[in-house]
Amino acid sequence: MSDSLHQEVTRLLSLGRTPEALAVGEAVATDWARRGQPLRAIALCRVLLQLEPAHSRTPQLLADLYAQQPKAPKGTAPTPGAGALPRVPLFSQLDREAFMAVLSTLELRTFQPGQNLITEGEPGRSTFTLVEGQVDVTRQLDGGERRTIASLGEGDLFGEIALMSESPRMATVTATRLSLALEMHRTRLERVAMKHPSVTETVRTFYRERLLANVLRSNPVFTALTPEQRQALSGIFELRTMKAGQVIIDQGQKGDGLYLLLQGQCTPVFRHPDGRQTSFPPLREGDVFGEISLLLGQPATATVRSETQCHVLRLGREAFEQYLSSQPRVRAALMRLGTERLLHISKLLSGRAVHDGDQRV
Repeated sequence: MSDSLHQEVTRLLSLGRTPEALAVGEAVATDWARRGQPLRAIALCRVLLQLEPAHSRTPQLLADLYAQQPKAPKGTAPTPGAGALPRVPLFSQLDREAFMAVLSTLELRTFQPGQNLITEGEPGRSTFTLVEGQVDVTRQLDGGERRTIASLGEGDLFGEIALMSESPRMATVTATRLSLALEMHRTRLERVAMKHPSVTETVRTFYRERLLANVLRSNPVFTALTPEQRQALSGIFELRTMKAGQVIIDQGQKGDGLYLLLQGQCTPVFRHPDGRQTSFPPLREGDVFGEISLLLGQPATATVRSETQCHVLRLGREAFEQYLSSQPRVRAALMRLGTERLLHISKLLSGRAVHDGDQRV
């Protein structure tokens, strides 16, 4: 038996729709599953279902090993294997039946070096998990230059925004080696959710946690937090989708929460006493806003409006106060950010030049 998924897939397909193919595939997938290689096992399971759509033993085995297990009745032992093997992103948050249903929606895709899995600007309709190989993530900058922002390998998941909306892809993902990936289509997942309603909330929770983890990891305000603290914080943020043109924060009104921009574009606008308006540079992915009103107890100092459909995370006022009371370093970082922004507005009011290095908002 080879540890290469590509070699095993090629071998199975060469055997065709035969009992031998099912027996070999089931044995290899079971071995990978029990050795804690769930993605390879799931990928091979998809090949088995392609050869024999009614095949159920391997999907049931994977569900028993990796799905969220029901709580054992008092006085009984938990399901063997539950929690003993590595969690599978998204899948391990599903119950057994939903796990098997979602597994049936996956498509195993092969990509040659140089082939795009995702192309920037195209509508997002699916998410990918890389099972084998390597990909580069590139983004086009304002000046037209294309920059590599990440290299991803086995086990990495990308394109998750497509689970929630058909927003344009924000980057291009290109295979740099022969790569195999599991693709999950949003429309297929929606059909599964009609029969298994828990899938909808599981996907929303998974999506929120993934995006928030990325933001908290890169935002300087939250870099002082440990991974465990960031995980705890992710549970109290609320995911909101804003339509284009919607006011998120209204200047002069009391702020209702701290916001993190996950995806889309928002423009902060300052309204002068004489009615004139000054627009600030657009907020970027990962930017925090709304902190001045919360920290200082003042009305919002600018209006923030969504220019496109936006996904934001909101931490309500009460949760904000409760959380920050135990995180003085985060409060201090937000105070510094708020002070810089107030200085920015002060320069606008005085007619002094505002330089590009000043904080946005």
